[in-house]
Amino acid sequence: MMTSLRPVAPRVPALVAFVTLVVGGLTACGADGDQTLDLSPAGEAGREVALAKGCAACHGVNGQGGVGPPFAGLFGSTVAFDDGSTAVADEAYIIESITDPNAKIVAEYSLPMPETNLTDAEIASVIDYIRELSQPSNSTTP
Repeated sequence: MMTSLRPVAPRVPALVAFVTLVVGGLTACGADGDQTLDLSPAGEAGREVALAKGCAACHGVNGQGGVGPPFAGLFGSTVAFDDGSTAVADEAYIIESITDPNAKIVAEYSLPMPETNLTDAEIASVIDYIRELSQPSNSTTP
């Protein structure tokens, strides 16, 4: 009985693309992950929530920003929105941004933030993280 072998060649480009994506992603994360943050246990818990729940995919592994606005330096700053209005990034603003992400769109960031299902405790942790990233010793530059 003879079995026919399928050619391997068509799979090679897909495999190469996948490996490139994974290695590139790990390299990017590794470079970003090299930054050491001096976080309290509460701030570290918020960072872990941001990593686990996908926030870091847009806001950066260490809050430096990317597709989404940076967390670093956010708390207490004035945020400009695409409609020309502004607001201070306090706890109420961050809660609103997490629970109703389309309420206010930050200027220069047109990609809409997805809805989240964070608990109140997770939101509080993320706020602790953002607050600590806004302290001079923890701010990162993009």
